[in-house]
Amino acid sequence: MAAGGGAATDATGAAVIGSPSFLSAPEPITDIKETKEADLVVVGLGVAGVSATRSAAENGLSVIAIERCQEPSARSSQFAAFNTDNARMMGIEDVDTTELVNEMMIQCGHRSDFRVLKNWADHCGEAFDWYAGAYDGLLWQIPGGEQYDQETQYYVGNNNIYAPYRYGVDHERVFTGTLSFRTPEKGHKPIMMANFQKALDTGNVEALFNARARQLVTDETGRITGVIFEDVTTGEHTQVNGTQGVVLATGGYVRNDDLLAYYMPWIYNLKDKFTFTYPHADVNGDYSDQGDGMLMGHWVGGRIEEGPHCAMAHGDLGKMGVAAFLQLNANGERYINEDLTNDHFGSAVLRQPGTLVYQLFDGDFAEQVTHMQSGLGSYTKLAPEVVESVDEWTSAKGDTIEELIANLGVEEDVAATMKAEIERYNELAEKGKDEDFGKTAERMFALKKAPFYAIKWEVTGGEGNDVHDSLRCLVTMSGLSTNKNAQVLDENFRVLPGLYAIGNTQGGRFLGDYPATLAGASHSIAMTYGYLTGKFIAENA
Repeated sequence: MAAGGGAATDATGAAVIGSPSFLSAPEPITDIKETKEADLVVVGLGVAGVSATRSAAENGLSVIAIERCQEPSARSSQFAAFNTDNARMMGIEDVDTTELVNEMMIQCGHRSDFRVLKNWADHCGEAFDWYAGAYDGLLWQIPGGEQYDQETQYYVGNNNIYAPYRYGVDHERVFTGTLSFRTPEKGHKPIMMANFQKALDTGNVEALFNARARQLVTDETGRITGVIFEDVTTGEHTQVNGTQGVVLATGGYVRNDDLLAYYMPWIYNLKDKFTFTYPHADVNGDYSDQGDGMLMGHWVGGRIEEGPHCAMAHGDLGKMGVAAFLQLNANGERYINEDLTNDHFGSAVLRQPGTLVYQLFDGDFAEQVTHMQSGLGSYTKLAPEVVESVDEWTSAKGDTIEELIANLGVEEDVAATMKAEIERYNELAEKGKDEDFGKTAERMFALKKAPFYAIKWEVTGGEGNDVHDSLRCLVTMSGLSTNKNAQVLDENFRVLPGLYAIGNTQGGRFLGDYPATLAGASHSIAMTYGYLTGKFIAENA
């Protein structure tokens, strides 16, 4: 594959102005050592790929699944799941899927595909029940029932019960509908591996690891009929043919600088402010999130969706997350309505000067936090041990505002601005109306009860910062345009026969910023579309 920087060419060889060279198909690979045959080829074994492999195999298709790394890749543990008996048992009330999807469309600037999101929302509950059911003996922690021990037991917990949205009060609309696998191991890897084993147990699956997909194969009609992969340990090529096509589930491109710079310069140009998490790498130590599926799909005619492409880029302020206390930037200025979920907070922080942000509150913080809006990255209750150790997890303390600012060690002009902004904030809080940013009055807490505290938060990437957590960039979440059946579309929005895209290779889901409307939506869409796509292909074989 050519590196970025040059121009792409069209079918006649003419340069396409403004298109980087990585969008041009490389020369066909011809040194094929071996050819394999199956009904379906699944490329990538993350949440989406494992789900698709199991679903297709259980529905009678023979599947060859290829994965660049040495084993399936599991991340995190939260999944949006609702409108089933299991979800109701867990205390999650039914969700109106049209209301949910309409809010997600608003959050994504109406750039997403309503049909893609609605198909997920209508089926995520049944898909989760199926996915969770792969693990024998999995427990479900019913609210008010027996409490399980996360250190020794595998169970599903109800992970975010949010207070109902109040129009005119809450700044962001969020929905309750998230379940989480709680296990002795980080994330939900035991559950994923159980699903992978379910797929193998059908006898319909051959899994090949250390296998990096390089090019798709088409027939004379343009139908996608297979994939060529490279054994990353030997460099040898194998062609895998699928009579029913190919499912691309290779993830995003967060580790590909060329793609990141081209599609998300607002992330690439600020890379030093992020810690890039999930370092999945192959046996050679090369990162796997390279956009392979998106590029391969494009080279055979698939349409890469228009931007702005989306990254999952979180931000929080440590022990109290993004609780809506007063926030000041590096210049000492208030810069935002603080009543935000963590993705939107992270987006705002990136647009501030310098590398520091401050969160300030007074001695009544433990009671005040109970008035915050429930949401991703926000807290509405603090454990007693957190409250008691406040001196340990804050950056500065003072018995007066002046002492607090002095203990932060800022420059004289920043100190003066901070003092003026705190006075203004206290004035607005006493007035009961945030005339500057419109935050609801019930979360405008004046700094008036000593001692006063501040968290100094450094906006810089890497581990081991001497203040507080940096921004995290997890994955990219935009890709090939598809219809609601995950069939990849060409430049004219027509189905490209034989090609499917799911997980972070699938477009139409998130554009701009990842919306925190519903925690666990990303995982849930990947899992649900794997489940649905395997069934769809089998039913239409």
